[in-house]
Amino acid sequence: MPAKNRYANNAMSAIGPAVMLRAVTPHDSDELEYVTNGIVAGVAGTIAVVALEDASPVALTVIPGQLLPIRARKIMATGTTATGIVALIS
Repeated sequence: MPAKNRYANNAMSAIGPAVMLRAVTPHDSDELEYVTNGIVAGVAGTIAVVALEDASPVALTVIPGQLLPIRARKIMATGTTATGIVALIS
């Protein structure tokens, strides 16, 4: 039986919970499929993130499961050591 969506008649919000999750493979030139609402990593390390309005990456140190509430457009391979990165999209 398919899951019932009790929120089908509600408008989506940029600050609401994620409605899509995408595994991220860091890449130095390719942008993400969607701008994120947040990022989480399964394994600790550094994530080199290019935010929506930025031109260059910022390296952020993360612990497993830490939520970064960032509108990111790119996760760079260079400078990223964290793994199991998931993009949250709302």
